Amino acid sequence: MKLSFNILSGLLDLPKPVIVTISLSVFAVLMLAVFVYYMWRNQERSAEIAREVQSITNEIGAGVVEFIAHGDGYITYASKGFYKFIGYEYEELKELFDNGIYRMLEEKDAVNLKSKEIAIGTHIKEEVAMKTRQGTKWVIISGNAVQKKKIITISAVIVDITNEKLLNEKVALQRERYRLVTELSNDVIFDYDISDDIMNMSENYNTFYMGSTCIKDFLAGGHTNDPFVAPEDTEKFAELFRILVSMGDRVDEQLRIQNINGNYVWCRIIAMPVKDSYGMVKEVIGKIINIDLHKKELARLETKAMRDPLTGALNKEYTKIFIERYMEENPDKNGMLFVVDIDKFKEVNDTYGHIAGDNVIIEVIKAITKSFRSSDIVGRIGGDEFVVFACNVQKKEDQIKQAKKLQDVLRQPVEFNGRIIHKSASIGISMFPDHGSTYEELVECADKALYAVKGSGRDAFIMYDDSNERVKKDL
Repeated sequence: MKLSFNILSGLLDLPKPVIVTISLSVFAVLMLAVFVYYMWRNQERSAEIAREVQSITNEIGAGVVEFIAHGDGYITYASKGFYKFIGYEYEELKELFDNGIYRMLEEKDAVNLKSKEIAIGTHIKEEVAMKTRQGTKWVIISGNAVQKKKIITISAVIVDITNEKLLNEKVALQRERYRLVTELSNDVIFDYDISDDIMNMSENYNTFYMGSTCIKDFLAGGHTNDPFVAPEDTEKFAELFRILVSMGDRVDEQLRIQNINGNYVWCRIIAMPVKDSYGMVKEVIGKIINIDLHKKELARLETKAMRDPLTGALNKEYTKIFIERYMEENPDKNGMLFVVDIDKFKEVNDTYGHIAGDNVIIEVIKAITKSFRSSDIVGRIGGDEFVVFACNVQKKEDQIKQAKKLQDVLRQPVEFNGRIIHKSASIGISMFPDHGSTYEELVECADKALYAVKGSGRDAFIMYDDSNERVKKDL
C-alpha cells in the first residue's frame, strides 16, 4: 500500500501535460482491448454462422460455388457442401471436367448458359441437369455476376431439385394420362375450388358442350349466369356441390346439359370431395358422362317393354300400372273404364284371314287413340279385347257422350286389300271411384256389364249399376 501510494504521489507530482498524456494512452489501450475482443467475438460468430449454413446446405443437397462466367465456367471456389453434393473431390473434378462447371452440365443447358449476356450485377436463375457421381441430377443455379480482378465471375448457390422434378414429371404424366383417357372416352373432367368458388372444366369440354370452361363465383350465382345446364336442372346441379361441400358425400346424379348444337342432352355427373388431413373438404373433382344415347335407348326399351308389339298400345301389364297410377295420384277425380270386345272377331279371321284380323285390330287401336285425349289410357289386354280409361269425366251426360263416341269409332268399317270389313263391338263400362278403387274391381264390374251387352245382342254399351247388383242398358 505504501508503494502504491508513493507511485500515485509521484504521478501527481508530474507536470499536468504529462499526466494527460499518460491518461490518454491508458484509455487508448483499454479501447483497443475492447475492440480486439469484439472482433474476436464477431469472428467466432461469423464462423459459427458459416458452419450452420454449411450444415444446412449439406442437409438439403446444396452448395456454394464461384465460377468464371465465360469459357468453360472455371470454378474458382466451391464449398464442402458442393463437393459432397456432386460426390467428387477437387482432383476428380479437375480430371473429369477440367474444373469447369459448364462441362458438368448437359450440353443443351451448358449452351444455354454460355449464350446469356452476363455483365456485372446480372442475376441468373436456371434449372439445369448436372452430372454427379450418383448420376444426372436436376439443380437450380441461382446467383449474381460480380467482377474480381477484371474477370466477371458468378457467385451462386446450387440446390438439388431432382425429387421435386421427378414428382412434377409424374404429376404431368398423370395429367396427360387423364387427358388422353377423357379424350378417348369423351368424358369431361371438372374440379371445383371451394375457397375461390371457381368451377373449371377440362380442355375437351367445348368439344361437346356449350358454356364456359371456367365459371367464377360458381355457388354465389355464377352457375345461373352461365346456364350450360338446363334451366330446370340448374339449381339441382348447384345443390350437388352444396352437399359435397357441407357433407363430404359422393354424388351420382343425372341432369341435362346443353351440347355444342344447342340441344340439351342427358348427362351423368359423378363427383367426389377432396379432403385435407383434418377431414375438411377443400376441392371437388368429378366427371361429366354423356348418357343421352343410353338414356334414349333405355326409354326405347322401356317403351318396347310396355307396348303391345302389334298395335303399339299399352300391353296388359302396363295398362294396369298406368290406370292404378292415375287413381293413386287423383283420388278426388272421376275416371271411366271401358272394356271393349270386337263382335264376332273369329268370323273375321275365318273369312278374311288372320292378317286381315290383325289389320282390323291395328285400325281399331288407331281410331280409339285418335278419338280420345293423350291423357287417356288405351291398352290391349287380349286378342280382340281392349281397355280404354277416360280420365276426369265428371258429368253423367259426358259419360254417355264418351260411350257413344267410342261406339261410333268401333262401328267404322276397315278396308283391307280392296275389301270392306264391317265390324262392331260390345262395351262394358265402370266408373272410378263409384264402382271400385282398384283396377281389378273396375275391370270386374266392366266385365259384368260387357257380358250383359253380349247377352242382349252385342253392338252396344252398358254401364255397370251396383245399386241393385245388376247391369242395365244405358241408352
